[in-house]
Amino acid sequence: MKYKMGLPLMLALLSWQASANESMQNVDVVQLGTYQAHTDHFVWLSDTPAECKATSGNHVLHFQDDQPGGKALLAVLMTALVNKRKIDVQTNGCDIVEIYLK
Repeated sequence: MKYKMGLPLMLALLSWQASANESMQNVDVVQLGTYQAHTDHFVWLSDTPAECKATSGNHVLHFQDDQPGGKALLAVLMTALVNKRKIDVQTNGCDIVEIYLK
């Protein structure tokens, strides 16, 4: 009898879709942009994650430098751009989660 009550709950939990991070390897940083009055930074890479392309509106990756690790993300992106180094990047939608310099 216990299993009959738990089955709908288990099915509901299994049908719920969580947003997973998408990973891309060996991409180039093409351009960085920002607004003077905001902490938002926009990043154009040599490829755009499918999850970001699927969103409505502007398909540009972004992050905020006032988030934890935001200034480090900016430093790694600037290093990759100036030195023409490849990066591995993890995104959630159009938000940058992690970056690894190659």
